[in-house]
Amino acid sequence: MNILKFSGHDTFHCRQQWLSKGVKIIDNEGVGVLSLPEVAISKLGVGKNMVQSIQHWLKAFGLVDEKYEILDVSKKIFLQDSEYDPYLEDEGTLWLLQYKICHTNYASIYKIVFSEFFNDKISLEFSESQVIQFILKKLRDNNLREVSMNTLISDFKVFTKSYATPIKSLKTIEDDFNSPFLELNLISQLTYKNALGETAYRINKDSEKNIPISIFAYCILDYLQDRSNVSYDEIRSTVAAYFCLSNEGLENLIDSLCGQYNEFVYKNDAGVRQIQTKNLSMNFKNELLESYYGIQ
Repeated sequence: MNILKFSGHDTFHCRQQWLSKGVKIIDNEGVGVLSLPEVAISKLGVGKNMVQSIQHWLKAFGLVDEKYEILDVSKKIFLQDSEYDPYLEDEGTLWLLQYKICHTNYASIYKIVFSEFFNDKISLEFSESQVIQFILKKLRDNNLREVSMNTLISDFKVFTKSYATPIKSLKTIEDDFNSPFLELNLISQLTYKNALGETAYRINKDSEKNIPISIFAYCILDYLQDRSNVSYDEIRSTVAAYFCLSNEGLENLIDSLCGQYNEFVYKNDAGVRQIQTKNLSMNFKNELLESYYGIQ
C-alpha cells in the first residue's frame, strides 16, 4: 500500500490562481525560491502560511516533483509559448487536475473519498465523522501510523471546501467561492443535517459529465503507464470514480473514446471487459493535450 499522507495545507484549500503562480515563480526564480519565505511572500503576494500551502498543493496536484522541479504537464499548462490554460479557465484542465490530485495521492483524502469510501455503500451521502472513521479503520487495518483527529478534521474541512458551495457564505463569500473545483459540481452540501446533527454532503455521481474525450484518453494513458490493457472494473474504481461517473457514464465515455481514437479498443470476451491500447506513437499522449487545447 502507498503511504497515506494527511495535512500540509495549513488549513487553506487551493485557490484559483495558486497553481499558476507557484509554477511560474519556480520557473522564474528557481526551485529554491519556495524555501526563502521572504522572497516567496513578496513574489506570491500571500502570507507565510499560504506559501507553505501553495507548496503542498503543487505536490498534491502532481505539478512538481519532490524537489519542486516542474513536471512536463505543468510546463504545458502554465508555461512555454503555448500556455494551454494558465488561469484554469478551461473545464478540461479542471478534469485533468481532478484526476491528478486523486492519482498522485499526496493528499490522500481525495483518493480515499472518491475511489474507496463509497465502494460498499448504497447512499451517496457522507459526513465528517463517517469519512474520518473510514480513514481511521483503513489506517488500523493496514498497520499504518496513527493520524490525529484534529489533522483529519482539518483535512475533511479543506476537502469539502474544495468542492462544495457552502449554504451560508455571507461572511467569507470571496474565500468560499475561490476554489477551481466548484465548477465541476462533484460534491454538494445539503440543506439538512444528518442523524448525528452533522452537515451532510452528497457526491454527485451521474452519467452526464462534460469530460472532453481527449482529456479522458490522456488520463487513461497516464494511469496505464507502460501497460497496454486495463480491466473495465479497474478503470471504474479509479479514473471513473475520481470523476464521479456512473457505470452508464463510463460506458458512454469508453464508446466515445474508442470511436474517436483507433488507438483504444474495448473488448468484452466471455464477460471479461478490457480497454486495450494499440499502435501508440511515442508522442501520442502529449498530442492528446495539443489537440484539445488547439495547438495543432
